[in-house]
Amino acid sequence: MAGSRRKQVTSIAQSSAAGKSALAAPPRTLTAGTRCLRLCGVLLLFALAACAGTREKPVAPPAIQAEAMLGVWYIQANIPYFAERDKVATRVEYRARPDGRYDDLYYFRRSLDAPEERWDGVAWTLDASGSRWKARFIWPFSTEFWVLELAADGQSALIATPDKELAWIYTRQQHIETAQLESLTQRLASYGVDTSKLVRIPQR
Repeated sequence: MAGSRRKQVTSIAQSSAAGKSALAAPPRTLTAGTRCLRLCGVLLLFALAACAGTREKPVAPPAIQAEAMLGVWYIQANIPYFAERDKVATRVEYRARPDGRYDDLYYFRRSLDAPEERWDGVAWTLDASGSRWKARFIWPFSTEFWVLELAADGQSALIATPDKELAWIYTRQQHIETAQLESLTQRLASYGVDTSKLVRIPQR
């Protein structure tokens, strides 16, 4: 009986010691590989944050007189958005409105023999520079575009969205020589536009 009690006490003592040992065991340390992976993850997050913070913003175009854009412009070439695709004989007309904004009239044909159609929109300048505009044809959607360059004689203009994904070459003349279009295309490329996407638009 006494031997049985001694065995029971010994068993309890051993269990208690094992429990204390488990509770007192130090926390598992990270391996060198795990520490390295975590450090790389932190450094990657810092690198991404730095890139986001230093991303270059588009350089604003030079100031112009907004009134110089009034009147009719023939679109000789463009990097079109979906609504402009497959349109020919295109031109735009800007007219001043009493509220300080501008009528933005877009004329086009679906083929050179098709009747002319027109979409009516509204445009406005974003600041006193006169070169930053927005246009809207369907409320509430609008597109910002910049006048990158207006010729000194007012006979041509280079237009693009701030991200340079869309672009247009405007001229006052309906028909221009290929050499002139190539010169304007080179000027447009100098502003960072990918002119390999440029599409020449036939005029009637």
